[in-house]
Amino acid sequence: MLKVFEAVAKYLAEERAGRPIFGLMGDANLGYLGAFLERESGHYISAALEGGAVSMADGWARATGEVGVVSVTHGPALTNTLTALTEAVKSRSGMVLIGGSPPEVDGHFQYVDIEGFARFAGAAFVKVRQERELLRMLDKAFTRAAQDSIPVVLDIPFQLLRKDVEYRSPQIAPVEGRRVGPDADSVDEALAALTFAKRPLLIAGRGAVVSKAREEILALARAINAPVMTTLMAKDYFDGEPENLGIHGTLSNGPALAYMADVDVVMSFGASLNSFTTDKFELLKDRVLIQSDISPAALSSHGPAHQAIVADAKTLAQTMLDRLEEADMGAERAAYMETIAAAPDREAKDLYESTTGDGFIDMRDATSWFSDILPEGAMQVCDVGRFVYSTWPHITIDPERWAYIGAFGSIGLGTAAAVGAAAARPDTPTGLYVGDGGLMQGLVELNTAVRHKLPLVVLVLNDQCYGAEYLKLDYFGSKVDWATFEWPSFAEVARSLGAHAVRATSMEELEPAAEAIKEQKFPLLIEIVADPHKVANRPGIVPTAASTTA
Repeated sequence: MLKVFEAVAKYLAEERAGRPIFGLMGDANLGYLGAFLERESGHYISAALEGGAVSMADGWARATGEVGVVSVTHGPALTNTLTALTEAVKSRSGMVLIGGSPPEVDGHFQYVDIEGFARFAGAAFVKVRQERELLRMLDKAFTRAAQDSIPVVLDIPFQLLRKDVEYRSPQIAPVEGRRVGPDADSVDEALAALTFAKRPLLIAGRGAVVSKAREEILALARAINAPVMTTLMAKDYFDGEPENLGIHGTLSNGPALAYMADVDVVMSFGASLNSFTTDKFELLKDRVLIQSDISPAALSSHGPAHQAIVADAKTLAQTMLDRLEEADMGAERAAYMETIAAAPDREAKDLYESTTGDGFIDMRDATSWFSDILPEGAMQVCDVGRFVYSTWPHITIDPERWAYIGAFGSIGLGTAAAVGAAAARPDTPTGLYVGDGGLMQGLVELNTAVRHKLPLVVLVLNDQCYGAEYLKLDYFGSKVDWATFEWPSFAEVARSLGAHAVRATSMEELEPAAEAIKEQKFPLLIEIVADPHKVANRPGIVPTAASTTA
């Protein structure tokens, strides 16, 4: 027999098998976390903030494709995780967040409705109500997180921790890569629409990347004379291929927009087709849309599809290829495909006029340099803010090693998520793109990377400004000065937290940062000094200064 806290520690040690648990200790969890560390030699990464711990587990889950684990105590510790947990829910990160109800006394000052909290965030909820069901509920939480790719909040009440329980090892059914095939009629209907289309188009999303469907989608595109595009989450998936037209949506380039104007049939693979991918669905208006996804809930979630197919991307694309071969429906290469392949600037990432100079660096120059200087195989993580218009179109990524921490639209979660991603890949640095406002909200977790010696490189694009608010104040005719802030030097603060740091006001001053990366001086923060009045507000657009008076 073991005490409940001992059984939890042993269970987590066996389930994690050397993988980390992220968290912050308190009354509800220090019993089993202490035992996890001391008796089970577990791997524990202690965050500075509870929300940071959840973001770390989120980043770790995205970097590995496995279930992340995080533990916090009750009351305010749990409520501090709400924004990070909601981001993980919206990004479908498999995660188990272990908390615990406080002692059941009348009016406990740290009581909160944990189940209601979980539901509010959109997470699943599991509670251990009696000690004898502890192990079964642990199994249930881990299984649900893995099978449904969703955060699960697990409540292990404080009052059960010293109860006796008979221990057994975890019994979690392995979740292999899911392959869901389409029905034959759906395949024939989709192929009929695509093969008779005048200008077909295929779009790959994150689901295609997870399914590893690149080669099958490319082969299908070539068989039906359809160029390929991606969502932001699958960015650069088809880089270097003659059929590639880049990102579909508000980040599309000139050759892509020219072709998209004449598209009549669109088929997507594992893409939610949100408002950014479709420009509020305007880009799919008056077109036949065939949408496929392994999750039925994703279909027609942002706009109506003419045909919806439940299937994973790889299986569906291969099935369509097989059907084409059976029916001998292959087509000769169309002339417009040759035009696309020869289009100038089709994959160019330098289509802008640099504003670097006078003590400021153009964010586009900095982010392009950063993505090029990171070692091959590096994970790249991105926070959210106005700076993304200077980042996304100008960097090159591996979509299997890419995480955008902005599904909930909250700045400041990227730093902790990047710490978690760095913990997942200790042999290769993780790069983070973050704005100054976002870093101010997550900077404390840089010290977590220092304490745990994680290979993190932070590129902070510092224009001393909240960019989105800058633009909106100008739109309403107010002073943009209200959105500017005189931050301290991030490089100096990073050094005070124990990290290496470089501050640059010119591209030449980035040379020490490049050397530090080569010499693996991590964690490393690179501060880019940018002009808030010369930040790109749309992809490829030379910015103009906003007004500074009402």
